[in-house]
Amino acid sequence: MQMPREHDREWDPELIHKVDRYHLVENLEQCLQCGKCTGNCPVAAITPSYNPRAIINDVLSGSVTRLLDSEEIWRCLWCANCYRVCPVDINYPLLMMQLRYMALENGYGQKYVTGINKFVFRAMEKGLTFVPGQKGIEKIMRLRSGVGAEPWPEVSAKAIAEYRAIFEQTGAKEYMENLEKSEQRPLRMSYREGRIVNE
Repeated sequence: MQMPREHDREWDPELIHKVDRYHLVENLEQCLQCGKCTGNCPVAAITPSYNPRAIINDVLSGSVTRLLDSEEIWRCLWCANCYRVCPVDINYPLLMMQLRYMALENGYGQKYVTGINKFVFRAMEKGLTFVPGQKGIEKIMRLRSGVGAEPWPEVSAKAIAEYRAIFEQTGAKEYMENLEKSEQRPLRMSYREGRIVNE
């Protein structure tokens, strides 16, 4: 099988600085490539293509396209096992968060985020992220009444207005609305695609 050719426009030596623009993983260049992160990762244990060590290496070497259009950056569970065992304290979950934001800004990975839109917009409208259907509400009201609690917790109009203001002033509302409208680029299913591997 022939490897796809990578072009120079797909590499950016300044990627590390663009990804870490909030200075959350400033010590990434100290990575020893020891592999402890990969060895302790539950995702890597069940997904052979997932390799935190290789992802760090690709950030350091500037492999923009390979990272952003890969489904692998969306597999991290943020369990922080990698961070706990890292001898130089690299906060890999925060790196994943920043890579995901960068991917979204470049049109990749919306399918992983648009599912939460309904929760975000419900939170803005009702002050709650989860509201059960009518049968669920009735059951909750019975259970709460049975233990002497208020039948249904109401969120005040003032609290909802404050919640909306937070979403609007932080730009979260506009961000989520624009994300819903943006064009979605396809992702590659495997991070190993385009790599030489000994199988």
